[in-house]
Amino acid sequence: QALHELMNDSDKILVMGHQREDYDALGGAIGVVSIARTLGKEVRLVLSKETNAIDKMVHVLVEDEFWKTHIITPAEAKLWADANTLAIVCDTHRTPMVAAPEALEVSERRIVIDHHRRAADFIENPLLTYLEPAASSTSELVTELVQYAGVPVKLSKAEATGIYAGIVLDTKNFNQQTGARTFEAAAFLRRAGADIERVKELFIETFDSIQLRAKMVFEASRTEGIAISVAPEGLKDMMALAAQSADMLISNEDIEAAFVLYSLNDGGIGVSARSKGKVNVQVVMEALGGGGHRTVAGAQLQGMTVEEAKQAILERALEALHSAEKEEE
Repeated sequence: QALHELMNDSDKILVMGHQREDYDALGGAIGVVSIARTLGKEVRLVLSKETNAIDKMVHVLVEDEFWKTHIITPAEAKLWADANTLAIVCDTHRTPMVAAPEALEVSERRIVIDHHRRAADFIENPLLTYLEPAASSTSELVTELVQYAGVPVKLSKAEATGIYAGIVLDTKNFNQQTGARTFEAAAFLRRAGADIERVKELFIETFDSIQLRAKMVFEASRTEGIAISVAPEGLKDMMALAAQSADMLISNEDIEAAFVLYSLNDGGIGVSARSKGKVNVQVVMEALGGGGHRTVAGAQLQGMTVEEAKQAILERALEALHSAEKEEE
C-alpha cells in the first residue's frame, strides 16, 4: 500500500538494481517497472555499463517496443531524473553499489527493496525500505508486490520469465533458501506465463565455460576448510563463472567455505563466496566492504593485488572458522 501511494504521488519513476546486474536485480526491476507502468507512470529502467550476466534476458525484453525505449544508461538517467523523481533500488541497499549513483543522488525520493542483511553504507533517507533477509531473492519480494499492487498488473510472458529467472538464480534452482513463499511466487509467475525452457536457455553453459570452471576448481588452494581459487584473466561472464566455481568447491566434503577471485574491468577484484553454514561468509565479505548472506556472499575489492586479496580473505575466513569451532565446543 505504501509503495502504491508513493508511486501514485510521483510523476517520474526511475528503477535500478546493483552494478553488474544479475538476474535477480533485473527480475526485481522488471516487476517494479511493470507496477509503475500499470499505474500509468512515466518510468525508466537504468542498467549499468556492465550487463554481461543478463544480456540474454535483456535481448528478449527489448523485442518489445516498450522495453526497447524505456531501458536507459546511467548517463541518460542522470539527465532524466530530478529531485522529485521516485528512485526505486532493487537487490542492493548500498549506495556505492547502485547501477546509477549519480541519478540516485539527484533524486530526493527513494525506495529500497532488497533481501540482503543491512550493511553500514545504507542508501540515505529512503521513504520506504522493504528489507527481508529471510526471502530467497528480491524477485520473490517483488512478485508479492506485483500480486498485491492494488491494481491488476498484467505481466507479459517475457517479464514473468525475467522475474522467474531471478528466483532460479538466487535459490540455485530452488535448492537454497527456499520457503513456502518462494514456491507461491514461482507458481504465480508460471500462471503469468513464465517460460521454463527459456529460463533453462538463460543458464545453459558452453563447453568452454565448463572447462574453465573445472580448471578453477582444480587450481584451488585449501587451508584447513577454506578453499580459494583465482579465475583466469579476460574471460566473459566472469562473475557467473566464479559463482559457479565457488558452488562446485563448496559441494566438496572437506570444504567449509570457498572463495573465487576474478578481475573486474575497473581494475578491482571481484569475490564470490560460498559456505556450508559453519563459516559466515557474509561477515567475512562485510569486513572487506562486501556483503550478502551467511552462505552466499560477495565483494568488490579495490587497491589490492590478487595475492593481498587472497591473504586478507584467508585470514578473515580462518578467524570465522576457528570462532565457529570454539562455539561448537
